[in-house]
Amino acid sequence: MTEPQANIVERRKYYRINDVVLLRYEVIPDAPDGQQTSEDTGGLEISTGSLLAELDRELNKSINAVWREHPMVAQALGLLNRKVSVIAAQSLEYEEEGVHSYDSSMVNLSGCGIAFEGRHTLEPGTRLQLSIILKPSQVTLSIAGTVVSSEERLDSATMPYWIRVDFDDDLQAQEQLIQHVVQKQGALLSDNPGEEDGT
Repeated sequence: MTEPQANIVERRKYYRINDVVLLRYEVIPDAPDGQQTSEDTGGLEISTGSLLAELDRELNKSINAVWREHPMVAQALGLLNRKVSVIAAQSLEYEEEGVHSYDSSMVNLSGCGIAFEGRHTLEPGTRLQLSIILKPSQVTLSIAGTVVSSEERLDSATMPYWIRVDFDDDLQAQEQLIQHVVQKQGALLSDNPGEEDGT
């Protein structure tokens, strides 16, 4: 298998979900060869949200272990965790600074990339620094990426473009994104149990 094919297969291993997040981004200016344009800003911003996310990650591991032996108990724990997350999100709303500068955006999200609605087209190859606030946890992620495509949409006058971005490798931020995607998928399966067995 060639390297490009391996990359495509690897990226397909990431689950994707449609989600609503708070999003902002800025274009990273080109720098002369061999120079960095800015300090590394990838990863999680330190906040109460990130601490809650760490606890959430540990709890998810425990719930997954319980699931093998006691699925009903694991489902109850998962629902309780979701309830706590919603309560925490409401209390964190006032703690987050600069949330007004984010757009509430419908996105297609995975551990390796994001597609989102945009007001302006962006050229493929454009480098972006993205800040994403996940809901309901209010965890803030900062991750860089490269625009893959910018397609015109006919169904929206205010957000006429659908922009696809591949994330740079950032294990910390990507792990958090994967946890978020898996959690959202689990919630959807809990709300629609027939989908699990294809009914």
